[in-house]
Amino acid sequence: MKRKIAVIDATRVSLAPVDNTVSALYPELEVIHLMDEGMSFLAKEEGRISGANLSRMVSLINRAESLGVDGILLSCTIFSPYIELLRSFADIPIVAADVAMFEKATADYRNIGVVVTFQPTVRSVSEVLEKCREKGMEFRAEIRVAEGAFAALSRGSEEEHNNLVAECARGLSESSDAIVLAQMSHMRAVPLLSDIKVPVLTSPPVSLKLLMDKIEER
Repeated sequence: MKRKIAVIDATRVSLAPVDNTVSALYPELEVIHLMDEGMSFLAKEEGRISGANLSRMVSLINRAESLGVDGILLSCTIFSPYIELLRSFADIPIVAADVAMFEKATADYRNIGVVVTFQPTVRSVSEVLEKCREKGMEFRAEIRVAEGAFAALSRGSEEEHNNLVAECARGLSESSDAIVLAQMSHMRAVPLLSDIKVPVLTSPPVSLKLLMDKIEER
């Protein structure tokens, strides 16, 4: 049976990583992107996820479900701490892009280095990691912002973005058992990290597999 999913995006930079992963791993899967860049702008301005921002996300979830999709992927990590709440607004599976990845990372490795490029993501990643600890995972995590990378990608300087992400990851690798590239847009930098001796985890393959598994279980 051909499946159809909706991907809810708060930034344009997550479009290509999702589409490229789908093309490689699930070529028969139909993907609909629903975007509201205002959500990331509001999060940056407010420094948190407000009720108004959550309402915008719920509206997109409702719209996605009305389109008859089999599941929803939230590509923006700033909403990950609210995944359980957001799931209550739909009758189909919803997966947060980075939650599955962090659960895998904290289960498999003791020391993880986390690269982020969008400042509000630091808070959301910290909350996701705390939930992993509450589930009994024992680990140490160091979160670093690859300064300037998000702005570079937003203005179309992909090479600069990739170099900044790779530089940040390389620095973390010296004291980590694994590197987690927290945001989907970071997949662009993976080819530059072939020399790193520790595993590099990215969210699209892990989160898409989890979503497809949940869809098949229904």
